[in-house]
Amino acid sequence: MIPKEDLRWYLFEENIDSHQKNGLINYEERVLQHMKKFKSYYFPFRLFGMVSKIFYKLSKFTNQDKSNILVHDYLWKYPSIVNQLQSKYNPIFFGLNIKPFIFSLHKNLHYPLYDVYNSVYAGIINSNDYLLEDSFLRLEKKLKKIDPKLIILDFDHFPETRLMTMVAKKLEIPTIEIQHGIYSGKGKLVSGNYVDYVFVWGEYFKDLYLRNKKNQTPEIRILGYPYSIPYPENMRYNKRIAYLGQALELYGDSFLNTKKDMIQELDSWCTDNGFEFVYKPHRMEDLDLLKKECPQVKFSPKNEKIEDTLINNNVFISFNSTALIESALNSKMSVQLINYDIPTDDFEELGICRSFTSLTELKEFLKELKTSEDVKRHYSPVNPYYIEIPSPSPGEKFVELMREILDF
Repeated sequence: MIPKEDLRWYLFEENIDSHQKNGLINYEERVLQHMKKFKSYYFPFRLFGMVSKIFYKLSKFTNQDKSNILVHDYLWKYPSIVNQLQSKYNPIFFGLNIKPFIFSLHKNLHYPLYDVYNSVYAGIINSNDYLLEDSFLRLEKKLKKIDPKLIILDFDHFPETRLMTMVAKKLEIPTIEIQHGIYSGKGKLVSGNYVDYVFVWGEYFKDLYLRNKKNQTPEIRILGYPYSIPYPENMRYNKRIAYLGQALELYGDSFLNTKKDMIQELDSWCTDNGFEFVYKPHRMEDLDLLKKECPQVKFSPKNEKIEDTLINNNVFISFNSTALIESALNSKMSVQLINYDIPTDDFEELGICRSFTSLTELKEFLKELKTSEDVKRHYSPVNPYYIEIPSPSPGEKFVELMREILDF
């Protein structure tokens, strides 16, 4: 274990420094807000944890012949991988998301670590070295009790997941991170730096990690796109346009004004030209503020799944959202609008979708779509060098890679 006086740097300050070097000057404030919000809801979290621990103890009598694997709760979004793990191992979810436990009618196991999170968050907020040391020792004790053969993460840079990698390394438990979103070749890699292995979406991201690696870890493997891709239907076009939002105000307050102006102008233009427009917010955006500033704009529900957004709309626009790539992979008309002064990859150059640098160019393209008799000619499949489609399925490919490198 590193000295307790250095824990705040490893668990919090280093991550903040990395994000701020990428231009997210408001990132620290947002992370602190998240931790304070958790602490304000700590009591109901503890109650839920008591219930989930009962189910965990009951499961030990029926899963004695299977190896335990700890799974970051955000990975619940990859049903193919979760289902494959459940058929061969005993996956146990951990984290702040209670959905994997509740919506599965207790089929998915959850191990509560809320007392650990409470200690690490309080230690960071109050700069208390002893609380940070306590969180490390608490987690170490719990991992010894669970005895996982593997820990799978969605990201490794947030305080609680950074802590998980540190304790796992001490206990010699291997860790894997599944790439959780797109990474720009023009910024610093902030995730996947502390785990033992990173499973990326394509050769492009493998090369990106290899160029940015400072030491021998992590090892990189190509998993491909972790979601199952439905068989593409005939491309339909019913003039429904969705803008996929992002919390770009983390780069600075001025970007919020750029966002509001863009939303209002695009919504007004769509109304005048016979299009339906909806704004799909990112989970880190302040939806209440956006609704207040743009009262005439239609917003999709904050908790609406991206799968439902993809079903309900036909044309998708964003700056560089991962969801925009998902729409392209799902054979939807996708367009990148590069209208923020933030370094980003050009999706058209990478073979993902069309890209434009101004609203004027975008509007002309949308007019062309409106009158086109063959919408499909405007669409091109995503370059497999950027994102591979796993065969035969994401779950089977994941278990195959896992067995290759971990030998169990």
